[in-house]
Amino acid sequence: MMAIFGGAGPRVFATPPGADFAAALARGMMTRLGTAPPEALASVEIVLNTQRTRRAVSEAFEELGPAVFLPRLATIDGFAQAECDAPPPVDRLSRRLTLTRLVEARLRAAPGLGPIAAAGPLAEALAALLDETQREDVPLSALDGIVEGGMELAARWEETLAFLRVIRDLWPATLAADPARSDPEARRAAAMAALLRRWQSVPPTHPLIVAGSTGSQKISVDLLVAVASLPQGAIILPGFDWGMDADAWAAVTPDHPQYGFSRLMRRLGIGPGEVGEWTQTPPNPRARLLTEALRPAPVTHKWRAALPELTRMGAVATAGLTLIEAPSPRREAEAIALVMREALERGERRIALITPDRPLARRVAAILDRWGLEPDDSSGRPLALTPPGVFLIMLAPFLTGAFDASAFLALLKHPLFCADARRAHLKAVERLELGYLRKRQEALRLRSVAAIEGVIADELVADADSPLAHLLPALACLRPWSEVDRPLADMVADHVSTASALGGSEVWAKKAGREAAIAMDRLREAAPSYGDAAPGLYPTLLAAALSDAPDLREEAYRADQRLKIWGPLEARSQSADTVILGGLNEGVWPPAPAVDPWLSRPMRVRAGLQPPEQRIGLSAHDFVQAASAPRAVLTRAVKQDGATIRARWLARLMTLLEGVDEGRALSAMRARGQHWLSLADAMGAVDAPKPAPRPAPRPPAAARPRELWVTDIEQLIRDPYSVYAKRVLKLRPLDDAGAVPDVRLRGQVLHAVVETFIKETREEVPPGRLADDLFMRIAEAEIGKVAAAPALAAAWAARLDRVRDWFLFEERKRRAHGCPVGVEATGAVTFTTDLGPFKLGGRADRIDRLRRGGVAIYDYKAADTPSPKQVALFAKQLPLLAAISAAGGFEGLPPEVAAELAYLSLSGAGEGGKMTTISPEEDVLTKLAGLISRFEDEDTAYIPRAYPEQITYASDYDHLSRYGEWTDRPADDAPIGEGEG
Repeated sequence: MMAIFGGAGPRVFATPPGADFAAALARGMMTRLGTAPPEALASVEIVLNTQRTRRAVSEAFEELGPAVFLPRLATIDGFAQAECDAPPPVDRLSRRLTLTRLVEARLRAAPGLGPIAAAGPLAEALAALLDETQREDVPLSALDGIVEGGMELAARWEETLAFLRVIRDLWPATLAADPARSDPEARRAAAMAALLRRWQSVPPTHPLIVAGSTGSQKISVDLLVAVASLPQGAIILPGFDWGMDADAWAAVTPDHPQYGFSRLMRRLGIGPGEVGEWTQTPPNPRARLLTEALRPAPVTHKWRAALPELTRMGAVATAGLTLIEAPSPRREAEAIALVMREALERGERRIALITPDRPLARRVAAILDRWGLEPDDSSGRPLALTPPGVFLIMLAPFLTGAFDASAFLALLKHPLFCADARRAHLKAVERLELGYLRKRQEALRLRSVAAIEGVIADELVADADSPLAHLLPALACLRPWSEVDRPLADMVADHVSTASALGGSEVWAKKAGREAAIAMDRLREAAPSYGDAAPGLYPTLLAAALSDAPDLREEAYRADQRLKIWGPLEARSQSADTVILGGLNEGVWPPAPAVDPWLSRPMRVRAGLQPPEQRIGLSAHDFVQAASAPRAVLTRAVKQDGATIRARWLARLMTLLEGVDEGRALSAMRARGQHWLSLADAMGAVDAPKPAPRPAPRPPAAARPRELWVTDIEQLIRDPYSVYAKRVLKLRPLDDAGAVPDVRLRGQVLHAVVETFIKETREEVPPGRLADDLFMRIAEAEIGKVAAAPALAAAWAARLDRVRDWFLFEERKRRAHGCPVGVEATGAVTFTTDLGPFKLGGRADRIDRLRRGGVAIYDYKAADTPSPKQVALFAKQLPLLAAISAAGGFEGLPPEVAAELAYLSLSGAGEGGKMTTISPEEDVLTKLAGLISRFEDEDTAYIPRAYPEQITYASDYDHLSRYGEWTDRPADDAPIGEGEG
């Protein structure tokens, strides 16, 4: 057997920060083989940390020559599996379902601990803790006795332990009941332990190298320690920093990039000077600069001593370093895309954006697409976000009996629903949507699939050729399950068969469909681990199964392989000519430490687990590796949903550079970044849409309305465009799909209650409690008609109860002066303008004939009443209704002068309501004729938002007028001015 290492172990080698680890590993191996025959390489076994690193190392060896033997390549996860005689590991989804069932049982036994719906997330968190304890070789019994504190803390810890007993006691008992299965992480740890025990008696004699691991897990550290002392064993660490002094090594904390190596060296009993270089690499000034920048906080006072050296090397260390601090994420993405395009045009072999910020990655890809460039993005798409995954998730609630009209409409419109007869299906959906689901009163009674089937059946009686007939077979497939618990496997089978019936083979076609089918098969196979389930819990269990599936990475057929988008994990084993580190803000890179729902930081330490900051240390190691590249660009957005905080490593680097050579190197980095920001600003200025002029439609006189309602007049003054859209274009706003009781509907209920009460008491208001009881009976009946939720119905009833006392008190006073002669009375008046007759229509909530002569016209308001200024300039509804009354325009009523006009606010606030009286206007029709004549002129435009009532004003036609693309300021050609109201 060939020997490539001499001397006694432990043999620890490393590559410096910024080195291409895969290429350096291959070159160093060939150097050590020297003149050995080519087949000697095949006797070498290299164990790598991930499959990605394995692929990169394989490609690096292949690039050394056209015909080269490859070493035996393996990963740490699969390396020791053959040594384990334990039963096969239980499927992770089966374990998650079992833990979910156990947690549900715990929550049912103690309802105060949380809702049943929390069982899934709690089970997932328990599984993560279970895996971590096994990777770190921490027995769960270590959790006992880790609490120090008062009785209150101890009591709370007992509640936590009740959950932790699920993995400490109940999960092992479940495994013991099925000897054919073992826990995945426990089996992996047992396999590694068995391998290491065998090596103690029969160590391997062939060259064995473990490379690429940072020692972040104890199971990895155990392997590294064992291999480093084998006869022909060695370990190769990535990104080891020889520039740190002894004080810095002594002060390393878990959030430092070299923390994993420090932990490993303590186990090996060696110092930094005993770590050898795997390959001869020239000094990297950038790595030296980053070493100082990330020096542990307790020893940053040594920056002063390092200043002379940093001043000499500062310009060289930062020569290829660019800093971009963009004002917004959009500008950051544009600057990154420009850097990538320039590097591509310069002929670089590989350009990589490294970022954990997926929205930033998508923005950059979208900008590159403008130039016909598609980067090779290493990230996939979660199965739950693919069309088949979305379809399955949307379908599940309807099988469990839950119903939401807007979600139902979205399901019907999903491209996989009735994919084989799409045209006829969409025609039927359009009829259902416009005819029922987007009509408030119709939608309020459509609370189930069965109710929709009933509506369709009624329509088919009147029209046998209705397109809605096409929906009946599909709706028949959506029969909800009974509320009785049933086997989860049966529900999965029903779900799959229903999806196939509704979508056909298209649901399971293509790569995403095939993966969805695999995920559903896995859920069905794992279902016995859960057993019987309540139908209402099925959507949660389905979501768990889809989230457990691997992400899908569709092949980009036109991707430019020179342009890469990597996450930090993918970048660990790869390098590029130009590296862009994007999203360098706290909470993004590094990510915020995960919140452990079970153990505090001190508890984790006392139990023997690693603190959450260790993940920050791994992120810091990724940052140093990438930022040490010859050409690196550091980017961040200064504002993103508010002000951001630059990443701690970037802040450290900038703080150090401000004191080096009077900040010249930092200024140069910023200047290079400003160059790209200036280009991005120029590109944005070219691409930015120019502010559009305020729309000003001027339809021909013949198309302008010759009839309006009194409620249109205030709109004509405030927002003429809405009148144009409604009366000229004949457009009506649609109600939201799945209408729910809201403020507007509450106002309609209020009107109906008062209208019904007036009609039933036209002759006389009943005395005392009789009137009270009648009012509330009417209120309960009207509220019941809108199918409001019980809590909302109770709130509305309470509000009407507050209205009642004030209304009845004032109503008796009104009856003393007159009697109702019109309720919801409709009328009209016609007057002449330059273009001929013009009709003004209106509806009065209530008209009373007064005993002193004349009438009183009342308008009910569910909120506050208009102010005097609003009445003077805009709110002309009551004065115009008075003009209709004076002209005898109300049906069934003679011409009568309005002696009293009043708004009745029935808001339920304060005393319950209030009355605001306004004065009649004798010349209101003359003023209106002048306003109408102005809009008869073809030079007068129907502009939007001429005088909006509030800053928050929203029109039903804002999207039509493209509000937001033009400035919202009072127009010079406003249709009516102050004093013309």
